[in-house]
Amino acid sequence: MAHKHCKETARLEHCEHCGSTEMKNNMYFCKGENIKVYVECAKCGRYVTRYTLSGYTSNKTYESLLRKFRFLSINSGKRTKQTVESFGKEVEQEFGHVRDLIRTQEDERRIEEIIETDYREGLD
Repeated sequence: MAHKHCKETARLEHCEHCGSTEMKNNMYFCKGENIKVYVECAKCGRYVTRYTLSGYTSNKTYESLLRKFRFLSINSGKRTKQTVESFGKEVEQEFGHVRDLIRTQEDERRIEEIIETDYREGLD
């Protein structure tokens, strides 16, 4: 499921203090703002990083997609069903692809370096 239109890389989040890859996501919600995620090391309990979400898809892809449709007009029930099914498959394929990237060629640079060097423009 490689994206042909982009340079890609993948990396597990690592605790800078103990090296663990076991993390807890502490979600912060403030009405009218993007969701903030404060990542805590599950092993040593230290702060690891914070990031901001502009979208969210859970393992309940059907429900996630319906929320995305909230502001869209969908004409056909059949087309809606096909869209929901393809969305779920796409999310699962992307997840598998990212896991494969990490397993076979995980980027060893710190995440901050990956973002600053290769992907900064996507954050602006």
